[in-house]
Parts: sequence; structure tokens; C-alpha cells
Amino acid sequence: MINFLIAIVIIVPIILFLTKIHMKNKDISFIISSLSKVSFESVNDRIRLVTGDKIIKSLCLEINSFISRFYTLKVSETESKEAMKKMISNISHDLRTPMTVMLGYIDQLNYNSLLTEKEKKEYLTKLEKKMYETITLMNEFFSLSKLESGDEVINIVKLNISEIAKKSILSFYETLETNKINVEIDIPEKDIWALGNEEAITRVLNNLITNSIKYGSDGKVIGIKLYEENDLVWIEQWDKGKGISESEKNKVFERLYTLDESRNKDYQGSGLGLTIVQTLINKMNGEIYLKSVPYERTVFKFYLKKQ
Repeated sequence: MINFLIAIVIIVPIILFLTKIHMKNKDISFIISSLSKVSFESVNDRIRLVTGDKIIKSLCLEINSFISRFYTLKVSETESKEAMKKMISNISHDLRTPMTVMLGYIDQLNYNSLLTEKEKKEYLTKLEKKMYETITLMNEFFSLSKLESGDEVINIVKLNISEIAKKSILSFYETLETNKINVEIDIPEKDIWALGNEEAITRVLNNLITNSIKYGSDGKVIGIKLYEENDLVWIEQWDKGKGISESEKNKVFERLYTLDESRNKDYQGSGLGLTIVQTLINKMNGEIYLKSVPYERTVFKFYLKKQ
């Protein structure tokens, strides 16, 4: 009897141990199978395993967390590929169009013997304009590429934002006068300071003002406003033109996106201006917002931090 009890005491733990090992192996096999499905079938499944083993349970939680991150990256990669395809297609179109026009001008100059000297000069002027448009487009592509890759360093220092804003709007004085566009400047007498990069802020404001002249000139007024709010400095650039529809609001910061019409044909954009604006503001730890009510007020509003 004693020997029997001893045998039970020895055998039962062994059986329990072996059973536990078997259950663990079964759980691990299930986990491996689930991971294989996620890996090869690209599904967003989670490992749903009922187990009393704390280690196996913790392992499942970590793997599920990894699957979530993996799926997010995969979706992001797919979106990036689609965006890249679209961008390459748009680049090809935007470069091919002016080049085709330039070739047409060159053909006329080379083979049309009936052209007068005046007509030849007009073709050369048009050709020069198209060449500059193409060069500007290519430069903006390179600039955006450098910004997004981190090759262009944006040094952040404390700046007099009031002074930069005034200089930016004044640099458009002749253009605004020519187009009979009124300007409203709302900048406090006391200088406002914030953290940023002078070249980047100037470029942001120049792009926004150019955008207003291009799309909002029919409102005959544009404005700039500067103010402080807690630890942020806000800059608003606005116009009272035709505005931006709800369907286009989320697209205007996309590469190569341009609105369908422009009243002022002297300001043909590349479709990269607002993308560069957003990228530069983000590099300075700020954010930009858009609100538009046609012929009432279209506002691009962004902030910079004070410290």
C-alpha cells in the first residue's frame, strides 16, 4: 500500500507535467499557425487563444500588439506606393505639358518661314516663360524632396514674427497695386516673438499670399493677422475670393493638387506650394488649418510655439 502511494506521488506530477507540456505545445502550434496566416495571407487577424498559462497569455498579447503595428505599417506602405505612383504620373504630366508646348514653339520658329520678326519675338517670349515655369516646377520638386528626406536642416531660433510678416506682405505691394487688391494688416504694435526659421516662415507667407492672389483676387482684398494665444503665436492669411469647396479642402495640401480654375493666369502654380507650406510648418513644430466660406473669408491659419 505504501509502495502504491509512493508510486502515485511520483507518477501523478509526471503526468501533470507532461500534460502541461502537451498543452503548451498545442498552444504554441496554434500561435505559429496564426502567425503564418497573418504573414502569408496579409490578414489583420488577432490570436484568440483561451489559456490559463500566464506566459502564453503574455506572449499572445505581445504578438497581437505586433500584428497591429505590422498591419498599420503595411497599410501605410500601400498608401505610400499609391501616392508615389500618382505623384510620378502627375510629375510626368506636369513636365510633359510645358515641354510639348515648347516643342511647338520651336517647330514654328524653325519651320514656319512666314513668321514675321514680331511673331518670332512673341514665340521666343512664350518659350522663355514656359522654360521658367518648368525650371520652377523642378526646383520645387527637389526642394520638397530635400525637406521630406531630412537633407535640408531647418534651424529653429527665436524670431520677431511681426517684422517677418510685415516684410512679406510689403514685398507684394506692386503686384497688389497692379491687381487693385486692398490689404488689411492686423499686427499688434508690440512685437511678437516665436520659435521658427526666418527663411521658412518667409517662404510659407509668400506661398500663402501668392495663393490668395491666384485664387482669391476676385474678392479684391487679402489680409494678414498676427496674435498670441497662451504659449502659441498664430498667423492668419486670408482673402474674400471664391474660396475652396468642402470636397477640395482635404486635398489642397497634397502634392501637385491644383484647383480647377484660376482667374489670374499670371500666377500659374506648380501644385506644390501648399505642400511645401505644410511641410515647413510641421518642421517648425507647428500646424496649419484651413477654413473657407466662398466670397466671405478663406483663411489659412497656422501656429508657432513661443518656447
